[in-house]
Amino acid sequence: MTDTNTGPSDDTAAPAPQDETEESGGGKTRVVIAAIGGLAVVAAAAIPLLLSQQTEPPRPQPSQTPTHIETSPLTPADDPCDLDRLGDYWTQPPSQRYNETLFADRQRPSVYSQVSPDSNPEVSVKGQLNLDVPAGQVLYLIRRPDPKTKDSFGNPGNNRYYPATSITPTSAGCWEDDNRPVGYPGVKGIGQIYLLVLVSRDQAAKFPADRKAKDWDGYSQDQWRAINTIDVISFNVSTT
Repeated sequence: MTDTNTGPSDDTAAPAPQDETEESGGGKTRVVIAAIGGLAVVAAAAIPLLLSQQTEPPRPQPSQTPTHIETSPLTPADDPCDLDRLGDYWTQPPSQRYNETLFADRQRPSVYSQVSPDSNPEVSVKGQLNLDVPAGQVLYLIRRPDPKTKDSFGNPGNNRYYPATSITPTSAGCWEDDNRPVGYPGVKGIGQIYLLVLVSRDQAAKFPADRKAKDWDGYSQDQWRAINTIDVISFNVSTT
């Protein structure tokens, strides 16, 4: 009698449990998702850093760092009276003297002059002197014909003192006297000795009155010595 077996054949492999297959696949999926999530977190954290690096201005390299340069303070112009920029016909008188006591701690005064080519020349003088005129005194320009020189007729200078004008220097010490005639036609050749002196206001007021006096022709040596003056500067101007 033949034995009939209706159960599963021993040659047929039993299928693997479904639960094991799904659990393994699900675990891998969760690992992949977790890895992607981690990368997303890292990327999200890196974005602000990248943006800050893009918006922050580039830092200079050490070699590009600006070097601090020490600058000296601005100094006043050396020639506020423009004496060095005068025309070609302006010259410095060869003989200049100044009161060393008055200018002991001050800039040395400077003078330029110009003489017209006429037979009765006109003299213009410009200068700079840093001097505080004392209260009650006046700075006055005096001229004296040089007795060591002669005019076109052979006559020497009379060596008398002629007050010309009061001088009021600017705040920078600039002063001038323009186009002053030397004396008379044919006087060309008589050198002029110019003096800047300090005198009292009362004495300065007498100079114009004396000039108007009849037959007045300057002060003699004795008359000038009797006037109380302080010499400030003196210089010679040639008219030859």
